[in-house]
Amino acid sequence: MPRKKQKVDTLEEIETNIKLLCDQSNNHMKVREYYKALNGYNQALELNSTDINALISRSKCYLLLGEASKALQDAETALSEDKNNIRAIYQKAESLYYLGQFEQSLMFFHRGLRARPELASFRLGVQKTQEAIENTIGTKIRSTIPVAPIKSGIPKKSGDNTPKSQNLSSARVRQKPTKADLERRNARKLLGELCVDKEYLEKLLLHPDLVRADTNTENISALAKEAVCFLNKRQEFWRQQRPCTALPNHKNLPNDVLPKWF
Repeated sequence: MPRKKQKVDTLEEIETNIKLLCDQSNNHMKVREYYKALNGYNQALELNSTDINALISRSKCYLLLGEASKALQDAETALSEDKNNIRAIYQKAESLYYLGQFEQSLMFFHRGLRARPELASFRLGVQKTQEAIENTIGTKIRSTIPVAPIKSGIPKKSGDNTPKSQNLSSARVRQKPTKADLERRNARKLLGELCVDKEYLEKLLLHPDLVRADTNTENISALAKEAVCFLNKRQEFWRQQRPCTALPNHKNLPNDVLPKWF
């Protein structure tokens, strides 16, 4: 029994020392003394190389020192101890972003956003990685789908001097929205801002460069499909919660567009 008690006391002493070292390093971080902070985190991890708080804090410190590869390594070690640790997920997403691995970074920002949608840091992370991907590719994936020219279908009579632009405008007014248009409009009502993320991911999955971006360690396509699946389930959930407001003016819609409960 005395040996067991001595072992417990030793573990508690180690944890106390790690906390003190991390607290001191955190204070150094606040005044931008990053190398002093790094020294403290190193000492803490010498006592316990898998301490999650020390790993995450050192990862943040490495990023501020411009050492993204080491920051990523610490974040991955922390995630190996706790795969759902929200701070470790954020650190991995940030590290991947600074390493220029934007697609993988985007997946981890989305993963964090799904787990903690109230945190603005993940929303901002999604936005900045999307912009980085768009700038890298050279075209905006989130651009709207071009609309094909609409023909009025009314033969122009001889002597008809009505401008073509006016005829096209009248045709657009008379044209009924397609099923795809209604579904897209409905999705935006149900998902709100998340609809933009869903459309972005769906377009990303169709991009030819995505296959080359997949690696053995992180399959971006699989993560993107997982995120789209999550958003589809969320959309269906809200559709069931608000059946009467899911589609506007449902009495005037074609039968094949109406959900089963109408």
